[in-house]
Order: sequence, then C-alpha cells, then structure tokens
Amino acid sequence: MSSLALPSEARCKRLVLKVVSGHDRCRACQGKLTFRREYGWCACCRTKVRPKAATWFRGSNLRYRQLLLLLWCWQHRQSPGTAKLLAGVSYTTVARWYWRFRALIPRQEHAALLSGIVEVDESWFGRKRFGGQTIVMGAIERDTGKLALATIPDTEQDSLEAFLEQRVARGSLVVTDCAAGYQQIDWLGFSHESWNHSKGHFAGTNHIEGNWSAMKRHLRKLYGCVPTAKLQLICNEWMARHNNLRLFASPAAYLQATCSGLVD
Repeated sequence: MSSLALPSEARCKRLVLKVVSGHDRCRACQGKLTFRREYGWCACCRTKVRPKAATWFRGSNLRYRQLLLLLWCWQHRQSPGTAKLLAGVSYTTVARWYWRFRALIPRQEHAALLSGIVEVDESWFGRKRFGGQTIVMGAIERDTGKLALATIPDTEQDSLEAFLEQRVARGSLVVTDCAAGYQQIDWLGFSHESWNHSKGHFAGTNHIEGNWSAMKRHLRKLYGCVPTAKLQLICNEWMARHNNLRLFASPAAYLQATCSGLVD
C-alpha cells in the first residue's frame, strides 16, 4: 500500500476489514468471507459484514479502492488534479475528502513540549491587499525537526508569550527575530537569542523560515493560492507530517490510527 499498485476492490474491502477489526474472517464461525457488493458474506453461517460500518467513511458512495486512492494521494501530497484522474472522481469530491483527512488526524493532547534549541517565528497567510490575513506562529526544534504551529489573533506580546508557554519547555533556548513581543521572554524562564532580519541576519532562524516557504509552496500547488479558511486544520496536518511520520506511511497506517471499534 506504499505505492499505486493497489489491489482489487474485493481485496481493498478485506484490507479495510482487517485493519479496523484485526481479522478478515467471520467472527462467528471463523469462516472465509466472500466480498461481492457492499458487504462480506460468510457461506457457512450466512453472516454479513460491512467493513465501512465502523469507519469514518460509513455512508460514502465511493468504492473502497477509490477511497484508498484518495487517501494515498493526500498522504503523498498529490495535487487535486492527479487525485481526480487516479480515483475517477470530481474536483469537489477530492477537495472534500482532503479536508476530511485533515480533520481526522488524531490530536496529541499530551505531546511533549519542544525543548533544546527552538526557533520561533510568525508568518502571515493570505493576500494583504484583500484583507483577512491570518497569522500563524510556529516553533521548531533545531535538532529533531519537531514542529508546533497555531493560529494567533495578533503579534502582541501576550499572544506570543502564550504560545511559547503552551508549546516550549522552560529552560529552552528560544531563537527569534527582533520583534518587540519577544523582548521579555527571559522572565518566563527561557533563554533568548535574537537575529535582526531587517539587517539581513537570518541564519539563526533558517529552519522555521524554511518551513513557511515549504508550507506555502505546497498550498499553492494544491489550491493555486494560500487559503486562510480552516487554516488550523492545515497546520495540524503540517505538524503531523513532521511529528508523526508513521501516519503517512500507508493508507493502512492512517486507518489504524483513525478508525476505532469493531465491524458488526
């Protein structure tokens, strides 16, 4: 499942059943299931099994193979045009499922705070002349590449310090630009190093600056612009791509992480 060599529709159904429930046989008699239409049929006890019943794509009219193709395309950062051609669906369907995949990314409520040398910066998303820009603040561990992103209402001192307290461990060396909002973070228990971007000094914040460039370039590839709607979902996806690589290893890995319960 790490390439485009997806199995047949029946095998895709069996794969989903095995990932969700841990087996691909009848739970009642352990007989072999035959997949024909929407459900699997046990010839021994006549039990019907619907793999979609315990998943987040329950009720979808798409075939299993189409769903797994869309998931594969999203995991591998394929454009909506590529996903449309591979899965044989419309652009609207591709966009809807891409957003659904982002929304289902498991939240890491108790994720470890960033520590060590942490580069911090904020970036504006959206076109200034049209207004409605959204500010995203980010922090990245220089040694491990772990990332934290969040939308913030403004660049005032309170907003910047609140992000640092929630995402960065005290005692870490925080590397920032020379924005006034960072000048008092020493009082919060952080060591602080600043680089003056207005004078062309960017070396200390190269990692987080590179993250903004890669993130916006990816969004322009997908949508032709940098969208500001549902921007936190995009931030959640981008964090997961840095912090939880296993989630994007294969469609099966994503299903295991996001599906719960047993198929009835």
